[in-house]
Amino acid sequence: MLPNLTISLKTMLMKIAFGFFVVISSTHQTFTEKVHDGSLNKQLEKCPPMLVKGRVQRATGCDLVFITPDRTDHFLLPSTYTVASLDACLNNSVLAANLTELGNLAFNTDQLFVIKRKLGEIYPRGLPQEEIKKLGIILTVYTIDDISQWNITDPDVLAEAVQNTGSAAMTIALRSHYLKGLGVLDATALYVIGGPMLCTASEEKLETISRTELRKVKPLDISACSQAKKGIMFGIAKHAFQHHTANRQTYYNSIKPYLDGATAADLRILAISRINMDYETFERLNPAEVEKLSAQRLRGLLGRNLNYLKENESQEIVRRWVDSHTAAEVMSLGIGLRKGESSAELGTFPFQDLLIPDYALNNLASVKNNNLLSSTYIAVLGIILQYV
Repeated sequence: MLPNLTISLKTMLMKIAFGFFVVISSTHQTFTEKVHDGSLNKQLEKCPPMLVKGRVQRATGCDLVFITPDRTDHFLLPSTYTVASLDACLNNSVLAANLTELGNLAFNTDQLFVIKRKLGEIYPRGLPQEEIKKLGIILTVYTIDDISQWNITDPDVLAEAVQNTGSAAMTIALRSHYLKGLGVLDATALYVIGGPMLCTASEEKLETISRTELRKVKPLDISACSQAKKGIMFGIAKHAFQHHTANRQTYYNSIKPYLDGATAADLRILAISRINMDYETFERLNPAEVEKLSAQRLRGLLGRNLNYLKENESQEIVRRWVDSHTAAEVMSLGIGLRKGESSAELGTFPFQDLLIPDYALNNLASVKNNNLLSSTYIAVLGIILQYV
């Protein structure tokens, strides 16, 4: 009986072993099928794409997955792709269609040069301004020579480019190139360019600024401009803010930054308004125009700030006014200024600038009675002589 039990036990163990082998084989086959049916591949694609190695070595040399449009804004992309892999795995078509997204990623300089080279392949005749606006950080690897080849006429593109530039020299180059081109000088452009750089524009270019656009922008510093350009800017400002003329102080404050270009006629109008011009503004005026003002108009222009002329009598603008007027008129200001031409030169005395009310001068001009006219001249002569 014992031998029979042994045989039965052996038979049972053989069956168990065979069954286990069948199960293992079946399981291995199922796992293999799952690997090859592509479902796992789909799951892998859901992982951060730049962290998954390519399963097939591409002929292009891309050892990672190709950068597709949906991956161009992933912040890990610059740290995952080396310079070589970025070059191999970023197709020009993807770059062109997703430049804005790629321009916002923190690529290093070498990676940026790869992108710049690829853009050169896409746009061999130079970047269109629509693409320049999308460059973002990529713009930092462009040079001044590169910029000289661009044709930027849109103020918004200029503003975007200046914001992304990597150096002061590049910023200056962008502004300068824009001014030399056909770019519009609207409020956006004026703000980006600024007053000092605006002074480098041609007179013809400045004349294209509309009063409406100048009114929108914050005051510009035109102190570096030539006198002719200052005159152009003041002419635009004068018309831009003419709607404020009913309120003399508001009008004066609006045109104040541009008074460097005011003419004597403009200053006389301000003098009548008695705006109490501060000396800092006065010293920016054109001395050649200030010379034409009478003592009466000068007093009306400066008002309570008239005494500053004495404190600054060595300044060119004060000295030139004093030297171009008689001693009598200079002294008539009553602030201690005593330089000027001799009042004995009556033949050249500016009677029209005497401190005589305008209505009196008008009446004097209309007098036809010779005796009365002679008497008037004698009286005026007496006024002059009392200052000698």
